[in-house]
Order: sequence, then C-alpha cells, then structure tokens
Amino acid sequence: MLHTPASPRLTFEDAVSVHVLRAHGTIFSELTRIFGANPARFHEILCGDLFPGSWEEAVQRLAAGECWSPDISNLIDAHGRERVLASVMAASPAKKKFERQRKRFLKSSPISIRLLRIG
Repeated sequence: MLHTPASPRLTFEDAVSVHVLRAHGTIFSELTRIFGANPARFHEILCGDLFPGSWEEAVQRLAAGECWSPDISNLIDAHGRERVLASVMAASPAKKKFERQRKRFLKSSPISIRLLRIG
C-alpha cells in the first residue's frame, strides 16, 4: 500500500507572503514551487476568502519596515520597499471583489447595459 504525503498546509504567515509576491508579479506556478500548495488555495487567499485579514497584515508589515521571509527580503532589496508596498496596496482583495460583483451586475442587468451604451 502506497502512502501519499499529506498536502502542505498554508499558514496565515504564508498568506501574507502570497499577497506580496503575487502583487509583485510572481506567477501561480512559482508560488506552488515556493509553498508546495494547490494553486486554488492561492486564488482563495488573493480573493480574501482564505485567511481574511492577511492582505491588511501584509500592508501593515511592509509599512512598518518588516521583512518576514527571505523571498520578501529579496523582493524589497531588488525593487525598494516603497515600490513593493505600492504594488501590494493596489492589489486589494476588497477592490477585486467589488470589480467582480460590478461585472456580474452589469452582465445580469439589461437596463444598466443600455445605459452604458447610451452614455
């Protein structure tokens, strides 16, 4: 009987790092290599469904000048803290969720679509 290894569990700390790395352009396959987790978990983190508050924690830590992992430290050394912080702040899960809901609303509402075409 083959024993399959347990899937790695992401922690809140990992989620904080995922927000920073993804906001600065790290692709899902690279995140999978770094953390060894299913790419669907990264999507849940980035949407704010898994580990709520991790994006806010990432912004707070970067603003305070913290470097909590070697990957984050390398990113800050290469691009500068302000640029990394700006990219994370632009990748807010709340903003993404709002844009998705707005897009769904526009698709489902014939009245609003007509108004967009007129105006």
